Amino acid sequence: MPLERPLKFIEERRQQKKPSLLFGSIVFLIGLFITIISLNICNPSLVPNELRVISLNKKLNILVLGCDEIFEENEKGTKVIKGRSDTIIILSCNPFKNTLNILNIPRDTKINIPGHGSEKINFLNSIGGPIFTKKCIEKLLKIHLDNFVMVNVQGLNKIIDEIGGIVVDVPQKMQYQDTTAMLNINLFPGKQLLNGEQAVGFVRFRYDNLGDIGRIQRQQIFMRAIVKKLLDPITFTKLPEVISIYKKTILTDLKSKEIIKIANFIRNVPSSHQNVAILPGEFGRYNRVGYWIPNQDEINKIVRKMFYDKNAPAGFNHLNPKDIRISVLNGSRKDNHLGTKISTVLREYGYIVALCQDYENHVSKTKIYAQKANSEVALQIKHKIGNVGELLSGNLGPPDSDITILAGDDLINQIDRISSKK
Repeated sequence: MPLERPLKFIEERRQQKKPSLLFGSIVFLIGLFITIISLNICNPSLVPNELRVISLNKKLNILVLGCDEIFEENEKGTKVIKGRSDTIIILSCNPFKNTLNILNIPRDTKINIPGHGSEKINFLNSIGGPIFTKKCIEKLLKIHLDNFVMVNVQGLNKIIDEIGGIVVDVPQKMQYQDTTAMLNINLFPGKQLLNGEQAVGFVRFRYDNLGDIGRIQRQQIFMRAIVKKLLDPITFTKLPEVISIYKKTILTDLKSKEIIKIANFIRNVPSSHQNVAILPGEFGRYNRVGYWIPNQDEINKIVRKMFYDKNAPAGFNHLNPKDIRISVLNGSRKDNHLGTKISTVLREYGYIVALCQDYENHVSKTKIYAQKANSEVALQIKHKIGNVGELLSGNLGPPDSDITILAGDDLINQIDRISSKK
């Protein structure tokens, strides 16, 4: 009898522990689930591939086309877009290395089309649509493109409005009107919030000295603004609604959930892991028609780096300065001679300064643009001018420059110090 009570007490304690243990397990699993979802949203690179439920778990090369024409119905009832694709971009998303590579292809790129001869690359879509365009670009770049996304430019303004507009630092005054093309562009320099109509005008404006190359440079500014907007959790939560509402402005072979995964991946790639470049080439004429003439040797180099993740060959960091062309844009309002001082320093090191001129906007912090996905060279230049400036991959100066320095007030003291020692 005396033993009966302790045994009963032990059994009661066991029964009490079972619910407690079960509750603890449930709390642990919920916590683990929340952690995995949070990492999927905030830092998917830390999540194993098999647990990446809302972010990429495979490498993708995606063709993005922007077209002015509206969707039409063909005999099969399938929605198609006819007309020229004036924006051509290749996105390479690599979740294993957490890198995002973007290659802009000028719309005037000369290409040989079977049965049509030499044409501009934006003509491909009007011949055979996005699938035909995809095949021809694969042949040009010698890469595989997994998917395509075609956006109707007129519908893009609605998408921008839906996410609350985007903040853009407009580099110059832009004014242009074209009733036929439904363009009414009236923008002034400086950082500002653009609504949908203004953002589309910013992207489509091409009436400056660089023509289509200048337009591509603004597209790169626009893409950076979109990536920054995606960092806002409120914007990201709107994506499913945006996709469902504006399916009429987007034609793609990607599913909605795949688009969300790609968007979530892009928003988490740091700027240091992003490369942005223009298809290598130069302005030229053929049969009295102006083209962007592609440089196949340079294309092979940039494709090798951006799409096959091949490291730069040994010694790339120490290229002969005489092989590097630099553009210097003075955005300082405190030193009108800053551009000239920088150019003098770089020339003394042996670099070729191909351009030195004032920038229209005031710049407080220096930016150094690697124009050919050559961040190693940009870093080399940064050290030569006193290790000042933010490194960016993209295009700002003339397309034949390797590096463009957008000089700001923060560079004045360092350049004066370097100049005084020489």
